[in-house]
Amino acid sequence: ISNKISDDFSTYEKLLSTQFSYLTPENAAKWGPVHPHEDTWNFGPLDKIVDFAEQHGMEVKGHALIWFMQLPQNDYLENLSDQEFSEAVKNHIFTLMGRYKGRIQAWDVVNEAIVVNGAHEADYGVSLRDNIFLQKMGEDYIEQVYRWAHQADPKAKLIYNDFGNEGLGEKSDQVYKLIAHLKSRKQPVAIHEVGMQMHLDASSYANPADIVANMRRLEDLGVTVNISELDVQLKNLSGSQAQKLAKQKQVYFDIVSTCVHEPACTAVTFWGFTDRHSWIDSWMGPDDPLLFDEDILPKPAYYGVRNAFLQ
Repeated sequence: ISNKISDDFSTYEKLLSTQFSYLTPENAAKWGPVHPHEDTWNFGPLDKIVDFAEQHGMEVKGHALIWFMQLPQNDYLENLSDQEFSEAVKNHIFTLMGRYKGRIQAWDVVNEAIVVNGAHEADYGVSLRDNIFLQKMGEDYIEQVYRWAHQADPKAKLIYNDFGNEGLGEKSDQVYKLIAHLKSRKQPVAIHEVGMQMHLDASSYANPADIVANMRRLEDLGVTVNISELDVQLKNLSGSQAQKLAKQKQVYFDIVSTCVHEPACTAVTFWGFTDRHSWIDSWMGPDDPLLFDEDILPKPAYYGVRNAFLQ
């Protein structure tokens, strides 16, 4: 959920608490916003989200402990020795997860660690993104941070989250290899779920049958899956606005239906819910990718999702 909710808060709050049961903070739990300096923590925004969830009987998924973006905008991490950096990562995980132990039920522990082109090829056959965690902790950093996360909160669901991994293809193959590697260790790593972001373009998106096949092969490895950051862009569609909204409705129905019908799929999270506040506008240009419009009124997409859940 976005932190930018000061306008029309009562409407926003009512929709959030009545239409959804599971919250993910969009930015408030990322390293830079919550832990901007070595000895400085900014828990206020995340506290408000967790408090809101508890007041309305909602669960919370933390996002994200380890990500190559939105790190502190200073040199404290870069200037640490490799050993000091490793200790800083461990402290970050234990402090953040420890504060919300029993209150945040799941965590995206590692986010977007795999890239298929120009990446570091790990000994275990996975193409890793060349980021500061790889550089300072080595190619086994993913295994290590999951072990720390499990120690920090043994009851939390631990998730690997990425984009472009929903259907069948090179990226999803790489994610599959990573999970298989972690599960095959002599002491298996506590990793419970894979998040499929699904920032989709309505003009071209993964075949639902391929998504189902991918979910099932991950289930065979002993993990569940969730749709973790769903939104559906319209701008590349042709036709009238009504036709575009109808296509968006169909995409939402198709994707949510895959989760409804697959036992391995535990949740669908939308990356925002009103077009008034979407990361798509600032990163990819103006669009209307969400379930409610600028006036926070339900769009056809909303009914596509509702119909998928009511099947």
